[in-house]
Amino acid sequence: MSFTDRKILKRFVKEKPLKSIQEFLTVKIITMPIQPIIAILFPGDMGTQIAKALIKNNYKVITAGNGRSARTLENIKSIGIEDVGSLQNIVEQADIILSLTSPEGSLEIAENTISCLENTDNRPVFIDLNSNTPEVALNLEKLFSAKNIKFVNGAVMGASKDIPDHATLIVSGTYRNIFLDVFSTVFKIKDAGEKTEAASAYKLLFSMVNKGMNALFFETMTAAAHFGILDELNDSLQEFLPGTYKDLMKTTPTYPQHIFRRIDEMKGLTQMLKSENLPGIIASGTAETFERVYESGIFKNENFEGVIDTLQSFKKLA
Repeated sequence: MSFTDRKILKRFVKEKPLKSIQEFLTVKIITMPIQPIIAILFPGDMGTQIAKALIKNNYKVITAGNGRSARTLENIKSIGIEDVGSLQNIVEQADIILSLTSPEGSLEIAENTISCLENTDNRPVFIDLNSNTPEVALNLEKLFSAKNIKFVNGAVMGASKDIPDHATLIVSGTYRNIFLDVFSTVFKIKDAGEKTEAASAYKLLFSMVNKGMNALFFETMTAAAHFGILDELNDSLQEFLPGTYKDLMKTTPTYPQHIFRRIDEMKGLTQMLKSENLPGIIASGTAETFERVYESGIFKNENFEGVIDTLQSFKKLA
């Protein structure tokens, strides 16, 4: 029985006598400590907001500060995250590990975690919230299941500033109920079902709608600037589609800060659709449009306040 199992058993028997270890093992599949120790790897913008919400709800949150900048360490301390130093200490102490880095860094975090698990009998639940492609999510599950580690695939739908009240955390996989049981009172959560890759597909397909809408406007404004009618067309579209412009306010002004990441996301979506032999013309076109805008430099060092001034920046292309 692992260290985590013993901790869970000790807490559990205080509430309900167990007839056998087999009963405990059956219960454990859907049971976690009443207040599990949560590790966050790592507290960037999204990780910090998630940590704040957890700490506000009296969860103990830990992280591995080794190798982090002085500014990051000060931020960790100021919001109440406990720095336990190394990743090895994380895997020995945590009941749940939340991976919050990037799709590009998720595999490295997973491999490093598995390496540390060789030196302990603790078996924390590993939850990846990096919005990976379905293929990567399935690869991660294979890595962890080979080490008898429960894995939950997930993604965050929304900006870090929207945590916890407006952003939605999507989870999927065999052990998703662990996440739902532990965090349902803290975050808005969408259960994407038993298929491990489902949360990844959910996030990417949702993104195709709102990012595809922005790509449509970016391509339209590129052509409008070329013909010298950008302001006039913008006025007409805003009058004809007021609700659409209101919706765009949530995302369009953020593109100077996030367009590069959204290029990668749309390329991941294109890859997913291609691998499933599904049409991907809009997905690939969205990625191409974003790349063209990024390479044009019109968003460089910009900080737009609204949709109109964002779209007016396309005049630079004329």
